[in-house]
Amino acid sequence: MINQVDNVEMVRRGLHTPGSLHLTTHHLIFREDHPSTKEVWVCYPIMAYVERRPFSAFTGFSALRIRCRDFAFLSFNFNNERDSKAVFETLTALACVPIVDHLYAFYYHPGSAERTVNTWNIYDPVKEFQRMGVGTTVKSWRITTINENYQFCPTYPRVLVVPAAVADSVLTYAARYRSKARIPTLSYIHPLNNCTITRCSQPLVGLKQNRSAQDERFIHAIFTTTTVPNTYGASQENLIVDARPTTNAIAQTALGAGSENMENYKFARKVYLGIDNIHVMRESLNKVYEALKDSDITPLPPNRELLYKSGWLKHISTVMEGAVLMGKRIHYYHSHVLVHCSDGWDRTAQLSSLAQIFLDPYFRTIDGFIILVEKEWLACGHRFAERCGHLSSEKSFVQVSDKSGMNGSQSTAHQAFSNVMSAAKSAAEKASAGGGGGPSSHGASLKYTAPIFHQFLDCVYQLLRQFPDRFEYQERFLRRMLYHLYSCQYGTFLYNNEQERVDANVSQRAQSVWDYFVVRKKEFINPRYVPDLDRGDRGADAVIFPDPKNIRWWHEAFGRTEEEMSVVTLTGIGSTATAHAAVQNRRRLQQHHQPQVQQPRPGSTPTLQGYKYDSLREVASSTLSSWASSMAASSNAWANAASPYIASSSAYLSSAYADAMEQPRVSEPPSPSIYRPSHKSALSPTSSVSDSDVSLPASSRASQSGTTIDDREFEGTQENEAIEKLAGMSLDPLDSYSLTHQGNSSEAYIPETQ
Repeated sequence: MINQVDNVEMVRRGLHTPGSLHLTTHHLIFREDHPSTKEVWVCYPIMAYVERRPFSAFTGFSALRIRCRDFAFLSFNFNNERDSKAVFETLTALACVPIVDHLYAFYYHPGSAERTVNTWNIYDPVKEFQRMGVGTTVKSWRITTINENYQFCPTYPRVLVVPAAVADSVLTYAARYRSKARIPTLSYIHPLNNCTITRCSQPLVGLKQNRSAQDERFIHAIFTTTTVPNTYGASQENLIVDARPTTNAIAQTALGAGSENMENYKFARKVYLGIDNIHVMRESLNKVYEALKDSDITPLPPNRELLYKSGWLKHISTVMEGAVLMGKRIHYYHSHVLVHCSDGWDRTAQLSSLAQIFLDPYFRTIDGFIILVEKEWLACGHRFAERCGHLSSEKSFVQVSDKSGMNGSQSTAHQAFSNVMSAAKSAAEKASAGGGGGPSSHGASLKYTAPIFHQFLDCVYQLLRQFPDRFEYQERFLRRMLYHLYSCQYGTFLYNNEQERVDANVSQRAQSVWDYFVVRKKEFINPRYVPDLDRGDRGADAVIFPDPKNIRWWHEAFGRTEEEMSVVTLTGIGSTATAHAAVQNRRRLQQHHQPQVQQPRPGSTPTLQGYKYDSLREVASSTLSSWASSMAASSNAWANAASPYIASSSAYLSSAYADAMEQPRVSEPPSPSIYRPSHKSALSPTSSVSDSDVSLPASSRASQSGTTIDDREFEGTQENEAIEKLAGMSLDPLDSYSLTHQGNSSEAYIPETQ
């Protein structure tokens, strides 16, 4: 075990910073050398994947690369193998705790502000349902105590709301027909027409097409709690919403479950939403990680091709479409909606929560959003511990062998570069398998991890972007919640359901995450919020319905600028995406043809003269080959060499196009680097901050007034414009699931405190 190492270099977004590394019981702390003495804190649970690379004669150091769940990427370079190995072993021992009780939440000592509040009881279910009218203005629903001791359904809360016409004896029989006994229970009553959102799990239909008269009676009672209003255009068509793809739902019948046989529910209509399961969502996010995986060692933009292939925006759009369908059915058609997926705690929570945000402006306030998360996610049994994988696995900590082949085989610089890239690709494949929580690599404990709550927050971000004046909270509120989902600093998200939290007595042993947000409420207020817009008659003017196709990357959450996530740029060293982008964007200007052989001209690139290019792809490929050779010939690290070679490659590309298409090349000389960071740039050290979330003994740290990586923001660079200017071509976005990107954001983002 080791607790401090001096002479360590931290690499982040290609910026190299010397300092010292400190390992405490719950945090890794990097402290910059004097005079700044800034600090970067990383809590162990947020580390998704750690890779150690042995000392290499080619690089001159041993590296420890860390990928975090909040999309922070860091690399630490050590001068010798001994320190690197000691830190890696210590980090593995401290991060891979065997039980939840060893997590930081049970050792965290809050600051003075948080000690003044206790938000464990911020959600009162009886009070919340009374706000909707249950027991007061709405007499058709009642509160039941059938689950008082969690014996009826261990994954449901104590307080359930069911139709007043249904007795508890009917509930007992109906529970036998629903997976995990998760019967239909009330989530929301719309104040405009008293139509409802109810949620449950899938029915146990099976291959024998089982049915339950009690379940049918139960759902019929839900759908008849209101009558169709005698108004023009009103037509009630109640919906049973199955969030799964049709094939997935049908396949469940072989396992004894399935979906409702609508011959037995003729009073309603059923729709399938086609939202994929947790395994698909996990792999989608893994591909996003893969696109960003070199964010520690290089300031280059993410791999746009991999971002597109991840399908992340498509999944967000699909969830939004389902929620819009539910909201419009309730608001415009005076209909009830019953929603479920398989067990009713993942996709069901997403859809129900989003539909309520559409319909009720209360949930667009900070207090209302907290109640919504408590009601739909925490109380109704979303499996936070299982989906987030708070207990790290040792399989996420990997030591790779030196495959660079730098043992005298450096016959050419290009061969050396190829060897290094091959080793990086091999390590990345291990990272994707080990860090992603796949069944074959991460063990049973992380087999069912999935970014379900992350997706929900991403959907809310899309709402914020489309309706910036209808929300009291701002984007940073969502981003901080995403961070604390994984930080394990608070006890709120550490368990799978209400019963587990009660049995663990977590409210007496740890702080609630809402303490953090309540005492800092002013920091999360949206300055553009106009509450008067939502003060219509009984909610008639308070609803919002987003465009599910207008989906953009939540670039702040991924630690990038909007331009980097949404526009085609040079995406990486040796990446074929660069050639693909160049060809796709140039193809619209001119069909490929063979240009005339030209005589050498002064100042032009010799290797291009007198060569017939059959297609622009050959031009781009030739450019990339030269780029790789140049990078290999450099004795510096990749990150140090990246910027100048981007510029030279851009000019080279311009020359290639000018020769191939008989067009004059740009007259401006290439800049030494297209990256021109200002004093606020992402490539520059950030100002020190205060009010850290963590509290450790004085002996384990020097100060808490340091920069934290979990709330980082970056300034948008102008590399795309520089590339256009140098290459003499227009870089258009590749086709994607979202609408055409209208890049107009140039806001400067500066790292801030937690």
